[in-house]
Amino acid sequence: MALLQNAFTYIGIGVVAYYASLLLTLAYDVFVRSGVKLEKFGAGKGFWAVVTGCTDGLGREAALELARKKFNVVLISRSQDKLDAMAAEIRALGVEAKVLAVDYSRVDDSKWAEIRSLLDSVRVGVLVNNVGISYDFPMYTEDVSEERVNELVELNVRAMIKMTRFVLPQMKERKSGLILNAGSFAALLPSPFLSIYSGTKGFVKYFSQSLASEVEKQGIVVEHLQTYFVCSRMSRTRKPTFLIPLPKPYIRNVLSKIGVQGGSSEPYTSIPFLSHALLGFVGERVVSKQMAVNYNYSLLSGLRKRALKKLEKEQKAQ
Repeated sequence: MALLQNAFTYIGIGVVAYYASLLLTLAYDVFVRSGVKLEKFGAGKGFWAVVTGCTDGLGREAALELARKKFNVVLISRSQDKLDAMAAEIRALGVEAKVLAVDYSRVDDSKWAEIRSLLDSVRVGVLVNNVGISYDFPMYTEDVSEERVNELVELNVRAMIKMTRFVLPQMKERKSGLILNAGSFAALLPSPFLSIYSGTKGFVKYFSQSLASEVEKQGIVVEHLQTYFVCSRMSRTRKPTFLIPLPKPYIRNVLSKIGVQGGSSEPYTSIPFLSHALLGFVGERVVSKQMAVNYNYSLLSGLRKRALKKLEKEQKAQ
């Protein structure tokens, strides 16, 4: 009996030590460890950063922060007026800016050719694949409109693939480049009632990880940025909390931690922001995947019901 008790004691000590070491690694990543310097990708040397979905939220702050780091910036989004305003802000920071209005849900061959021609005309050091779309509110898969299904695939998947393929040849030729792909916790924990969105973000994760391994020896860094909510129009959250930061501090953190995993155990994946890193740690290492799916089912089912009640009330008021 004493031998059995000792065995359980040592096992317990081992488990505690293991999780303590993981938490120490997380703390080191988040608070101490520096990421790959942006100078490696051409900051201040006349190189360009390309940012899609750049007129709001994370995309806007990524474009501005990269300009502050002395990248020239190619701005790609839907609204010409917003792009022109963004370009003025970028130029005020002392760098160049080019704009191209693109609706990634409706890109034909001639527009893809125009995008490629623009990217081929500049030295791309950084590509931020940020453009994306989610649901208006959680819903059953069959209730998602065919138009929204197409938008989810075109914006979240096809646009990322095409933009990446456009810049890879010149990055390989120079043996240098950074590709940041905006991911989501919907790929960390499967999300009932957001099944198509969650599926597209799962694609983003595995595409990013596969490509990262493929091009790593050629000097190119591909990073899957696994993000929880950040205040933006897409998240429908404007007031920051501990778990939901403003885009500016979040992006500054991200760009200072390139190549740092933070709270992620996934290869070529980064969760560098403290609150998100802690959530990722719990989601990956503490709770079971089934428990997480069950929690998401309950949470998103409740959000769906509240959204439907609000929609019904608005329709009655008309």
